[in-house]
Amino acid sequence: MELYEYADLTSRLDAIGEFDDMSDDEKLADLVDQLRPYLRNVIGATIGKGGEGKTTLASNLAYMLAEEQALRYSQGKSAKPVLYMELDHNGDGRLDLGLAATSFNDEGKALRDAITNDGNLKVVKEVRPFLDATISGKYCADIAARISKLADTHSLAAYLMLSLLLAQVSHLYRWIVLDFAPGDKAIQRTGLAAATHLVAPIRNTDNAALGGLATLTRLIRTNRRLNPEAALTAIAFVGFRKVKGEPTTELLNVRAKIEKLITDANMNPSVILDEYVRDARAIATLCRNHGKPAREFALAAAGQLHDEQGNLVPRPRDENGRFVDAEQAVKLADDYSNLARGVITRVRQRNSELRENQMQGAAS
Repeated sequence: MELYEYADLTSRLDAIGEFDDMSDDEKLADLVDQLRPYLRNVIGATIGKGGEGKTTLASNLAYMLAEEQALRYSQGKSAKPVLYMELDHNGDGRLDLGLAATSFNDEGKALRDAITNDGNLKVVKEVRPFLDATISGKYCADIAARISKLADTHSLAAYLMLSLLLAQVSHLYRWIVLDFAPGDKAIQRTGLAAATHLVAPIRNTDNAALGGLATLTRLIRTNRRLNPEAALTAIAFVGFRKVKGEPTTELLNVRAKIEKLITDANMNPSVILDEYVRDARAIATLCRNHGKPAREFALAAAGQLHDEQGNLVPRPRDENGRFVDAEQAVKLADDYSNLARGVITRVRQRNSELRENQMQGAAS
């Protein structure tokens, strides 16, 4: 791992500097149109409430996508790294990837300055093979207030600061996985302006979870001026029981409720993934405590993970000192692998549709 700075970036502040309260819609639309083609590899993990497994989904998705690129590289095919970026000031993604205790951990200061000012974008290169990551933390709590202050002067264009940043580095990455919190409107608008494909995790069966999904669909609609291409691309169930590999009545019932919600919103219910992640909270907690995504943790539990020097990594133990159940860890990892395939299949379908629409628009 090494810290790398993208230092030669065009000023984001200059780009929004010409916008003010009186800026016309056409000028904003022109800027948005220029940005959109550069951001179609941005996948945003979010939901309209907390506690639904957003960060765990995002970090594991980024890891699985990076693993795919590493495989392509080993086969002599073209490959690019994946970038994981978390905006949440709680910063649990640092724990999932084992970055919290490293010397790279600046608590999100550089990320905050890159998004809200013209600071250099700093990424930790090769967190895992073909996976780069930014560092989040307490300083990211300032992002919302700083963006809101910029909006006082530059109106809606302020919420494009992240889009302007990512558009300049997106060509260097196969995918960018953006993990942003549901709690603050400025963060929501900033994240929704940048992400083309939105993945929403559902962990709970209560009305609050359904309300969070409804909130997200409403935010997408109200954010159209900043991002006409953003859409809910996948809904992923995380943390539901499996009995002999099959879903229980609990999941079937909540799925039916969400299908109705999606249909009533005039959306295609096919965004609801058939693939889902089983309830394995004990294993998931151990993954985070050991700073390993599910697939990597499963390899360690099975005694098959090697460090950078080629040495076998000791098998992880639980809080009682017992070796982790390798079979259960592998099952959880397989769930995330299948889920990642379901997400990326829908993302690629949407990108094909967007390119086709763009060509039709250019032809007309």
